[in-house]
Amino acid sequence: MQAASPSTRGSPDSQSPPGGVELREDVPLTPSGSGGGARLCAGGPRFIVASFAALTAATTLALLTQIYYGDYEVVPHGSVSSDAKSCSGAGTEALKAGGRSMDAAVAAALCLAVVAPHRTSLDASGTLLYWEYREWRRSAAWLAEWGGTGVRRGATPRLLVALAALHAQYGRLPWSQLLQPAVDLARRGPDASVGVGAARGGGPGAPARALLADYLESLQHNTSAELSSAWSSESDMRVSSPAAVRAGGWRVWAGGAGAGTVARALVAGLSPPPADVDDATRRVVAALQQEAASDALSPGGVSSGLAVVDAQDTYLALVTGLSVPFGSGPVTSSGWSQDFPTAPLDLTPAILVDQFVCGTRYVLGGSSAAAVAQAAAALAVTGVPSAVERGRASDTTPASASDPAPASDPAPAVNVVQQRGDALASHADSRGGGLASRF
Repeated sequence: MQAASPSTRGSPDSQSPPGGVELREDVPLTPSGSGGGARLCAGGPRFIVASFAALTAATTLALLTQIYYGDYEVVPHGSVSSDAKSCSGAGTEALKAGGRSMDAAVAAALCLAVVAPHRTSLDASGTLLYWEYREWRRSAAWLAEWGGTGVRRGATPRLLVALAALHAQYGRLPWSQLLQPAVDLARRGPDASVGVGAARGGGPGAPARALLADYLESLQHNTSAELSSAWSSESDMRVSSPAAVRAGGWRVWAGGAGAGTVARALVAGLSPPPADVDDATRRVVAALQQEAASDALSPGGVSSGLAVVDAQDTYLALVTGLSVPFGSGPVTSSGWSQDFPTAPLDLTPAILVDQFVCGTRYVLGGSSAAAVAQAAAALAVTGVPSAVERGRASDTTPASASDPAPASDPAPAVNVVQQRGDALASHADSRGGGLASRF
């Protein structure tokens, strides 16, 4: 019997046991036609292609359905809410031009000094609350205050001094561009503002407005940095940290003479969480009544508040005001009225923030601490910006939430901008006669 030759005798590398799997490099990557096990992933490529085709068809169908039948939403990039439509518009025009919240606040505040002279003026005292929300880990909210009692009274109007200094540091647009809306309104005559005719003293006449327009126009030839440097000796602005508290599930920042009142009233109204908005309002009003009954001196005066949120999520609330409607001093040769407060003014901006990341945030510019506290509580419970329209108790008269007492004229108004996620909403209180503006 002839032995097998080395060429036909298999080696351990070339032979495989019956039923085994050959691992040689020359074995095709396909199952053999005999005795193989069940084929795994049978039709794998066809299944993947079919799955992608089905997903593509479903996505296309969903998009077509949304385009033809769904609602669309245009998310605003910024908003300004103030006591005058023209001033809210001046603020949003600044935002549209690439300005920041400080630019919008300057344009709107100077506009209000012309449109609502019974509440504010170029010589108004003020409180400004500023917070860069996107930088919250590195940048805390801060507060700027000017005017009031016990301060130097210079020859330059205080609101202009403060706004020039703030714009030189935080503004982006040219100073002259932000003055132009106020100049135009003073030239043609401002839009009628709620309460001007009813307020004691009446509004400035056409000659005074023409002088005011000339004065503002003369300030367009310099930058805010140049003016701020020239006026540095007249500046009485104080920068500090705002009062901060936790009220229920909310963080609250407030500034001005009424900051403590707002903080205590909201803690009472929102901690523990109220059953409904009426419950919150009753508790806030009770806290305000207790404040009014204390020996603490209640701030007064008249004021106008505005709220701004820009495309970079910078929050700004500004309240400017006078000791009495139209100011307590004479009209100067430049057309602006002087004001000499002898008691603290109720200038209380606030920011209300849901503790959840990217939760709801409210920026409030209000004409009184009592109005801000009641409006903030209603906003926190309802989540609707128009909640600022709810009935409110006056600043000094005890009242129940169900039968609020009428406030003095001009009635304190609260203007608000809401941000929920990336969506903006805003509302101007009808008590101030304004209209919010968004773009």
